[in-house]
Amino acid sequence: MSYILVLYYSRHGATRKLAELIARGIEESGLEARLRTVPNVSQNCEATESNIPEVGAPFVTLDDLAQCAGLALGSPTRFGN
Repeated sequence: MSYILVLYYSRHGATRKLAELIARGIEESGLEARLRTVPNVSQNCEATESNIPEVGAPFVTLDDLAQCAGLALGSPTRFGN
């Protein structure tokens, strides 16, 4: 079965909440939603994240992107951009 990938980056949780609401709306319409996130952005190039986030959705994989029927993408503004 195909699914809609809801992919987001959220530093403080507001974008995560919006992504969760979008996923809920997708599922209420009868489609499958797959909620995924990405590792935190760091100013330190050597910083790494664990493979499993502490909170929220799992990290996205290449398979998630390759196999989705649609994509909802969200990220907060950073430094006014």
